[in-house]
Amino acid sequence: MSEPNMAVIVGSFVVYTLFIIGIGVYSSKFASRSDEDYFLAGRSLGPWVAALSASASAISGWITMGVVGMAFANGFRTYWLIPGVCLGYAFNWFVLAARLRDRSAELGALTLPDLFSMHFKERIPILRVLSVLVILVAMLLYVASQFAAAGTAFAYTLPAADYWHGVLIGGAVVLAYTVLGGFRAACWTDFIQALVMIGAMVGFPIYILITQGGYGFIAEQFEAAEAAGRGQDLLNFMPQKSGLALVGFLLGSSGLGINFGYPGQPHVLVRYMAMRDRKDFLQGGIIALVWMFMILWGAVTIGLLARAMAEGGAEWGVEILTDLANGNPENLKQTALIAFAANALPGVVAGMVLAAVLAAICSTADSQLVVAASSVANDLYAKLFAKKSGATNMFVNRLTLLLLGFGAVALVIKDVPDVYSFVVKYGWAILGAAFGPQLILLLFWKKNTYAGCVVGMLVGFVLPVLWTWRYTLYLKDHPNAIEIYNLPLSFMAAMILNVLVSLATQGGKATPD
Repeated sequence: MSEPNMAVIVGSFVVYTLFIIGIGVYSSKFASRSDEDYFLAGRSLGPWVAALSASASAISGWITMGVVGMAFANGFRTYWLIPGVCLGYAFNWFVLAARLRDRSAELGALTLPDLFSMHFKERIPILRVLSVLVILVAMLLYVASQFAAAGTAFAYTLPAADYWHGVLIGGAVVLAYTVLGGFRAACWTDFIQALVMIGAMVGFPIYILITQGGYGFIAEQFEAAEAAGRGQDLLNFMPQKSGLALVGFLLGSSGLGINFGYPGQPHVLVRYMAMRDRKDFLQGGIIALVWMFMILWGAVTIGLLARAMAEGGAEWGVEILTDLANGNPENLKQTALIAFAANALPGVVAGMVLAAVLAAICSTADSQLVVAASSVANDLYAKLFAKKSGATNMFVNRLTLLLLGFGAVALVIKDVPDVYSFVVKYGWAILGAAFGPQLILLLFWKKNTYAGCVVGMLVGFVLPVLWTWRYTLYLKDHPNAIEIYNLPLSFMAAMILNVLVSLATQGGKATPD
């Protein structure tokens, strides 16, 4: 990377960071008005802010680095992520969101644990505490993966910076504006970051496709790579698999299986709870779906273009291709987007792409920290200890937010995790299986009982971890082993057990009419 390019990228990052922190400072003027304002922005979000901030908070470094890297390694079949994600988005916006908003407003629930506890009118806070525990564990892992993505991005972009410098910088930026402005700051900054991501993740691949000759250029390079034995199934949209292996792919983390997680993500669901009116959901859903389709298409296409240019002899791609051939360590695969942008684009545009990477990381980490901290301040401290609302709750919220941020940094400051696997197999899967089936049944099935919800949530919390450990410890090195994504399995197990226990306990607390 040339010195002028580096100077422009660093300058772009500094300007972008100061702007985002400025939004947090401005948001702090509103955050002290009430708990409802700090946690839900006074239920005042319109369709544009809600749609784009929810979308930005859902994608994270998982897309800008993980998905780009996955497309770089796997080729055209990575496009299966698009229907997988969009199906989950459509269900959330057009089926789940309005009912969730109405029920939470009716109960006065500020958080997802609030909703579960108040809906079932529990006296002993088992469901509330279990919900908070799920959020804290999953969000800690999720936020840690975002800071790790920041570390990898900065270490590659700035030769003078080490990985741990990037982790600290990413953590500091997110904490600076989130502590000040709470949920409102997260929504406003995520809205801006969604616009930044569109400019970079869609404009970048369109520009390269035009200058390099379109998809024909990609196909030509992939054919040469396969002929030389440097890739397998790169050109095939449908992988050359059959039977259980094909089902495993389609329901896996790189196919349709990813959509099982959307009904259970508190940092996304809280946007629906914060919307001002039921009539805004149709417009918001259309905006969100169009935005997500464009971002996913851009991320996968960037990965394909990066691989094609590396196969075509681009100097910056040699290290990544060598790494793929020698075992595929994730930290180098995840630099495909940054390496590609820094060497294939003018300095200002390359700086914009790095800003988009940071935007994806920040827009998820800030929302998750706010949700996790609010679950402690509102669902544990205010409801179980202080038993009142007020400024003290916001102090506890901000303190918790800081402690969670420091904990997430500590988890990844020494070792670089696989961001894609860290997110989809732990954070995303735990939240999706623990909350998704329970929320769907709570809102749509009158016979759902308190006992069924508790059992379903517990199974959805524990099974994703046990299933992943089972594969890692006992099956990973087996030549014929087929990895089954833990989320669809855990989601269905949690829902089935919730239904069975609810039917068996109809004399207990059923869903109120």
